[in-house]
Amino acid sequence: MTEVKFPSMVDMPDKEYFAHPAIDQTGLKKFMESPRAYAWHKLNPLDNSTLAFGKAAHSLILGSGPKVERKLDGRTKAGKAQAEQAKSDDLVILSGSDYEKLQNMVDYAPDMNSLVEGKPEIALFAIDPATGLELKGKADWLPDHPGMDGVMWLYDYKTTGHDVQDFTGSAYKFGYHIQAAFYMMLYRLVTGYQGAMGFRFVVQEKQEPYDWMIWELSENDPEISLVAVKQIREALDRLSFYWKNHIPLEDMLNQGLPKTPLPIRFTDWQMNHLIGDDDQWEM
Repeated sequence: MTEVKFPSMVDMPDKEYFAHPAIDQTGLKKFMESPRAYAWHKLNPLDNSTLAFGKAAHSLILGSGPKVERKLDGRTKAGKAQAEQAKSDDLVILSGSDYEKLQNMVDYAPDMNSLVEGKPEIALFAIDPATGLELKGKADWLPDHPGMDGVMWLYDYKTTGHDVQDFTGSAYKFGYHIQAAFYMMLYRLVTGYQGAMGFRFVVQEKQEPYDWMIWELSENDPEISLVAVKQIREALDRLSFYWKNHIPLEDMLNQGLPKTPLPIRFTDWQMNHLIGDDDQWEM
């Protein structure tokens, strides 16, 4: 078992990282939805099969992680042994189609070391000074030094089933601005770094032609400075109430979304689209 100190930067297996009770950005975003969503997330972690493809992609493309194999016939001795090994952190098995897809992605994937020298899958642990809450994050690619522009860019590799050119929409939908701000905050808490920071998403398509792009947020962008930083601070302050008062997760399950009726209101763009008056939106 890897020893975790606060603050620290640790190379540790996924299984140990996910088992550590510190708060990560995924859990914090769940709490922003509701205490129930957070508690459900903590009490019902995703199983390995749900995360298999992403885990395999990270392993082959970042160069750190479990071995990846095509799934064997589960009725055979070899297939049963493979399935048993996959229960550990040492092996990820994929269906034949997913395995072929991943190999095609790897053939055209970015070489992270050619983008910036660094280390893959480094876990960060720190204490939030305002609340005392333990925080954690696992950086996909942690550079050894700032870029030539003087900015310390942290890197995250993502796969997408959507148009890689429309990543801004995914960033909004899935709260990736919060992820970026959380990791930059965590990096500063761990290292004491005072220079300029930013966060880059290396995003690759899961379908032909398996192309990829880099999208970025700097700490001075309004999505970070005006929105994400405030969201994170408010969520940590609220979550600390439950922690300081020792409120169990089971009790938090009773605090879900509001149940009073809410009006349905389409945006102006949606209304114009539905009535066929889209001309005003053409450029």
